[in-house]
Amino acid sequence: MNKFKLPQPGFYKKLIPISLFLIISVGLFYLMGYEEVATKGPFSRHMYRQSDSYAFALNYYYENNKLLEPSVLFELEDKGGKTVSEFPVLYYFSAKIWKFTGINPVVPRLMNLIILFVGLFYLYKLSYEILRDHFWSFLVSLFMFSSPLLGYYGFNFIPNIPALGFALIATYYYYKYHTSSKVHFLILATLLFAFGALLKISSLFAFLTINAVFFLQNIRKIKQKRKALLMQLGSIAFVFALVFSWYIFSKHYNARNADGLFRQDIIPIWNLSSEHIHKILDVVYANTIIYFLNPFALILLGGLLVTSFALWRKTNTTLLLMTSILFFGIVVFILLFFEAMDAHEYFLIDATVIIPAITITFLTTLRGLSFKVFNSIITKTLAFILLGLSLNYSVVITRDHFNPKDKLVTHNFPLPKQIQDYWDYCYWDWELHRGKFEGITPYIRSLGIKFDDKVISIPDESPNITLTLLQQKGFTDYHYWNNYEGVIRTERKIELGAKYLIVQGDENLLRDDVAPFISNQIGEYNGIKIYSLTNRNQ
Repeated sequence: MNKFKLPQPGFYKKLIPISLFLIISVGLFYLMGYEEVATKGPFSRHMYRQSDSYAFALNYYYENNKLLEPSVLFELEDKGGKTVSEFPVLYYFSAKIWKFTGINPVVPRLMNLIILFVGLFYLYKLSYEILRDHFWSFLVSLFMFSSPLLGYYGFNFIPNIPALGFALIATYYYYKYHTSSKVHFLILATLLFAFGALLKISSLFAFLTINAVFFLQNIRKIKQKRKALLMQLGSIAFVFALVFSWYIFSKHYNARNADGLFRQDIIPIWNLSSEHIHKILDVVYANTIIYFLNPFALILLGGLLVTSFALWRKTNTTLLLMTSILFFGIVVFILLFFEAMDAHEYFLIDATVIIPAITITFLTTLRGLSFKVFNSIITKTLAFILLGLSLNYSVVITRDHFNPKDKLVTHNFPLPKQIQDYWDYCYWDWELHRGKFEGITPYIRSLGIKFDDKVISIPDESPNITLTLLQQKGFTDYHYWNNYEGVIRTERKIELGAKYLIVQGDENLLRDDVAPFISNQIGEYNGIKIYSLTNRNQ
């Protein structure tokens, strides 16, 4: 009979950082105020893109579509709602969980956050492999999370977050392959990078950077490293083949169905007029940069990078080269998508990998310059204070997204008036308009309106915002406002199967595409009026 073996002492040592990271993760959850918005659907900044993601999950839940038959709620002419952007496996998985839990936004929110936190834990592990210091390794990971982009979008529906999480995990395993030459690490890293790229191709920053440097190293010693070079080329080929295959599938799928709902091209700076470029530059600080990182921390980060270059003899040269290539790649990415830099700050979520890259590189410089300073209590205390200030900045920005009246916002350091006025307006507008939809789905079901009963929801210039709040298939002003006029606009939607008209705001009852169709009101919820279109003349 085999005796029960106690775990080795090293087992408990490994549990300490895991346990500490779990405690920190739970603390960050409440510090960021996530519990306040856990059950909210698309909400606050960039509801447009959030609602598109949420609409995919809702359709999988209600229609039980196959994984490769994604669809949104918005009906585009006779093409319906079948369309695709990123690989929809997480939306599909959310819908499957909903079959047990019921529809609850906390499921996709928490799924994305867990993937991000696991990625940040692997960033800690990667940092420790390089720095051999637990404090600095935790600091690197938490400093990255102090970006308000991760603070706000981390507990959200946008696919950049899980893509980034998978990329961080993959980077760790690629490093393990590089230091051990064990092929299974390369295979795992390749699969994770590929999966992240299917969710968002911009998550390949680290993949491209790592392969650029290692390719240069392997090609110079091709005779000794022929197998390593072939393995690397195989990894690159697999990732790009998979991404290209998905691109071809999505282009073909959209061409056969509802094409044009998602952009699959670049919007580069060289296609813009000088006037347009200047308009973007005029607002880029308040609309984009301020959400990337605390402006003072961003300046500090630039200083760390310059210092690493100035003291390059004391720096890990491979890391310095990687950071340089990564920085250049991010600049190229910004130029390729420059038109979106005026307000679409979530485009830069994947670019946050530059934060740990610069930080780790500088720490190798500091260690090379003076191990005593690197390991000093004074140095670590100062770094801890700076980290706390950066995290606090993210707390204020994140909670401001949720509720600008939050005490951790109003009793904290003041944001620029322009920024605070913007969030005060956003919250006021939410309460006045979109917030009125909360809880409406059970009410419209009580009226006999089923998911498949197509509705017209106005006013709404997006494809899916109000439709996700309603959990209904149907039509909005998107597309139809520009392609039809007056009564014809609504008649076309009725022709395509619209059975109900849902209108928010009495002023919209006077619209020429609404007024002739409000003879049969069947309900009202928080001022949102609901009309039947099937028997309106009775």
